[in-house]
Amino acid sequence: MVFSLSRCGHALTFWVILFPLATWAAEPVPTPTDPPIDAAPLAITPVATPSNVVTAQPMATDVAAASVKSIQKLYNDGKTQEALAAANQFLEQNPRNGGVAFIKAQALTQLGRVDDAIAVLEALIESFPEMAAPYNNLAVLYASQGRLDDARKTLETALLVQPNYATAYENLGDLYRAMARQAYDSALKLDSTNTALKTKAEKVN
Repeated sequence: MVFSLSRCGHALTFWVILFPLATWAAEPVPTPTDPPIDAAPLAITPVATPSNVVTAQPMATDVAAASVKSIQKLYNDGKTQEALAAANQFLEQNPRNGGVAFIKAQALTQLGRVDDAIAVLEALIESFPEMAAPYNNLAVLYASQGRLDDARKTLETALLVQPNYATAYENLGDLYRAMARQAYDSALKLDSTNTALKTKAEKVN
């Protein structure tokens, strides 16, 4: 199944092998696209970096804006390690800039540092609970670790924050399908001759 990740102005596809859960692994993020979420890989869609989050530390507005744009450009150009370094440097002086923290989480995800990305996103939603995109991306990372119930709760929170968040609804639907697959697989192991159960399981595959 595929979950869509929210990104700086683009949508990314985050591929995850669902079964068995122990084999879940994120593939390299492809060129930014916005494909529909299907039933095969698990995908969550990142939203654009929120533009309404301002820097709390003193810094000239023009300089700060230029710095954020340069960090985002590094990330969009595929210079992920450089973008991460620039984001870290910026956040040392401007720790309350949610937009740059969001870019940092994306960079960490692409570099395979999922636990670090989760930590950044968890801190981000604590500081800026009104931002929906971090919830969405955090749910993707939870799902990649097999934490389906945490992913579900996080997506549901995203929808409370932004009720018209179509991507979160789409991802939640895929998540429910993944959870249904798990439940049917478990049931079939206990009752492998149940034809009605087999039919239900086939419908979610």
